[in-house]
Amino acid sequence: MKFSNWKYPAFYLSAVGIANIGGWVYLLAINLMVFNKTGSALAVSGLYMIKPFAHLLMGFWSGSVIDRVSTKHLMIVLDIVRASLILLIPFLDSLWSIYTIVLLIQMAGARFGPASFTYMTLLLPEDGRKRFNAMLSFVHSGAFILGPAFAGVLFMSDSTDMALFVNVGTFLLSAGLMLFLPNQIRLGSHESSNLSWRTVIKDWHAVWTFSKVALPFVVVYMVFQVVMLLTAALDSTEVVFAKEVLHLTDAAYGSLVSVAGIGFLVGAVCTNLVVKFMSAKQLMCSGTILVSTGYVIYSLSMNYLVASCGCFILCFSLALANTGFMTYIQENIPIDMMGRISSLFGMVIHSLQLLAVLIIGVAAHWFSVQAVVIWGSVLMLLVSLFLLISVTHLSHSKVAIE
Repeated sequence: MKFSNWKYPAFYLSAVGIANIGGWVYLLAINLMVFNKTGSALAVSGLYMIKPFAHLLMGFWSGSVIDRVSTKHLMIVLDIVRASLILLIPFLDSLWSIYTIVLLIQMAGARFGPASFTYMTLLLPEDGRKRFNAMLSFVHSGAFILGPAFAGVLFMSDSTDMALFVNVGTFLLSAGLMLFLPNQIRLGSHESSNLSWRTVIKDWHAVWTFSKVALPFVVVYMVFQVVMLLTAALDSTEVVFAKEVLHLTDAAYGSLVSVAGIGFLVGAVCTNLVVKFMSAKQLMCSGTILVSTGYVIYSLSMNYLVASCGCFILCFSLALANTGFMTYIQENIPIDMMGRISSLFGMVIHSLQLLAVLIIGVAAHWFSVQAVVIWGSVLMLLVSLFLLISVTHLSHSKVAIE
């Protein structure tokens, strides 16, 4: 069954939106809880190293599971698992026990992402994917605004424990909505569902074979992801840049974050308006160049007004870039291999992200923060231009791997 009926995308987008709002509540609550327990910024920084590490642990084998099971039921189970694990956190006292539970939650999330992407790709008709991805960007943008606002209300009315309990409810509600989605029709149902090391190694070989045959696609995929990981790495300097370079107060910094949220939302609305007139490659390339341009403006700013303009531009453009990228990979990755390819490629990207965050952190320690952000944003712009050249000159086609 395809998403020809409005109720199925509505259920899916509602589930994703509720889960994303809960994800923001969880992120802010767990950061505040760890800081309150330890009083250490380093302890909070440790939370940000857990996610890429979790993807490294899961990436080399989770795709083999995703491509062989019902992804609908897998998503439901993973939501319930995450809800159960979050329910334990308020009763933990040890920092390392919290880290352990957070690692397990992130490992579940590392499997949920490729499973969700595979599910929606399989059930969406090809001519409806770009529009749906634009709507998905709008949902993510709305969650970016509503999630922190909801968390702030919960923090004012009660402790972080209550915020985590509410987060449990959002994941359970998301799982409940997914029960109404149609069962998945697997293209690769002929494959054995038994998982062994031999199966995993065979899957690695299949992904490697795909990568060699579809090298132009892999180049574009990796170059786009380099732009995104540079964005994530530079984001780690955001607070220091705002305080030491722009000399913003806490209130001004909070308003700058609000500008980012508005940029996300406006960008998502505009993406929905232009998605009919632009191809996936045009959305992806124009989006990444604008993201990089926004970061260059932000890095060169010396006051709040210029910084907010740069921040708005880069956040506005993320919806364009992500919508184009999601549609592009849906057009080029065989659906029956999507879990394996996205998981293994994701493992490589998260390895590079760990390295990038480390390099940016060390550079910011040895040099000025503004110099690091300027050079990082210029590098991002150069990579974005290389992406445009790659998309323009390389031909791409779907590759079916036997």
